[in-house]
Order: sequence, then structure tokens, then C-alpha cells
Amino acid sequence: MSATHYKESDWNYRTTEQRQIKIKTKNDTIRKISAIDLATNLPFPLETGDFLMDSLEVEKGYFATIKIYTSKHVGQVEQSAVEFFEALDVNQNVEDFIKAYWLYPNKIKFELVEAEPL
Repeated sequence: MSATHYKESDWNYRTTEQRQIKIKTKNDTIRKISAIDLATNLPFPLETGDFLMDSLEVEKGYFATIKIYTSKHVGQVEQSAVEFFEALDVNQNVEDFIKAYWLYPNKIKFELVEAEPL
């Protein structure tokens, strides 16, 4: 799957994945959710729209469809990691994106598209 430019900002679409997650917290004001990836036990944030936010419950598990984006601006990224952000035609696994988020939180975005209870 090739990357495309995210219309509303300077983000490159990377991939869409389906994962089992558990919602830890949610903030309705900024439409963000803190989740745990159940396969890796790694925490990560998700952005979502109001339509999903209302239906999600804290401490519940979901089968989630997630879109992953990386920033087009990699100026503050360590040189050894620049290729990770610029190699748009390489399929990287979700775990790599979640781990990279904790090193570069402003460079990776996770968008919750759909969620069904486990």
C-alpha cells in the first residue's frame, strides 16, 4: 500500500491496521483516547471523531481499525531514524510505529476509524 498525503495537514498516510485494544482513558474535549495494544501491551494515543467517542467505554476491549500517519517534517528526528519516516513505500509493523511514537510523539499520529466490542 503506498503512502498518500494527508489532506488537512503535513502528514503522510502510512497504513491501516486492525488491532485488539483496551481503552484506558478518554478525553472528550480533545477527542483523544489512551489505549493499550493487547498484542504487545504497548500504550499509545488515538485520535477519533465524536461519533466514536460517545460509544467507547473505559476499561473495555475493542477490535479497532486504525490509520497511521507520520509527519512530513523530520528535521528534529535523529539521523539514524529519518529513513523510518521517509521510506513511505516500506510496510512497517504497528509495533514499530507505537515504539517510534514514544521517541517522537509529534511525528506519529494514530486515528481510530472504527471500533467493535471484543
